[in-house]
Amino acid sequence: MTHHHAHGWEASYDAVAFTVDALQAHPSDHALARLATRIGGLLEDWESIDAAGRGLRRAALRSSAQCRAADGSLDAALGAFATALLAHVGGDTGASLYQKFFNEPHEDIIAMGLDSEVPLVTLVVSLLDSLPELTDALKAHTAPLRDALRLANGALANRSDALADLGRHGARVEAWQETAHSSLGSTRKALGRLAHERKLPEHWVASFFHG
Repeated sequence: MTHHHAHGWEASYDAVAFTVDALQAHPSDHALARLATRIGGLLEDWESIDAAGRGLRRAALRSSAQCRAADGSLDAALGAFATALLAHVGGDTGASLYQKFFNEPHEDIIAMGLDSEVPLVTLVVSLLDSLPELTDALKAHTAPLRDALRLANGALANRSDALADLGRHGARVEAWQETAHSSLGSTRKALGRLAHERKLPEHWVASFFHG
């Protein structure tokens, strides 16, 4: 939730809470008590949604940190393999073995975001498994690269889940705000009818609303 939307979310709660508290300030007035009860449940719903949102934002932050850490591990493992490969081919990036693994400079792959890097490193690991002419020193990089890939794939899956959960939560927030807006509107109309019946001034109705 952005700062702007968070402010609107808090303000919506304040508006409902103010009206509930103002209605409950007249405990002997049964008509007002009924109106307070009708919209009071919105406050519990808000608190539940808000608590869930804090948990989901924490999960999204965690998944983002996991992706950053996984990206660093993958970059390091790929860089170590590329260094060993270049040493093997005498530093010649045009060598056929280097080209098999990297048809673009390995530095460019390392500079990519995790989403783009993972499929390319997956191909590197596949080649390490399948090429019989590789030395043991080069093949020794298979395990670190595979471990880094496992970490990266897990982090990306967690991030995807966290973002999907945040999207669903955003829909809950929006639905609550729409309900709150319509509930306050219907409460204002009900108070307007009461004011008319009781021959009370318009500012009596306004006294139940925030701002």
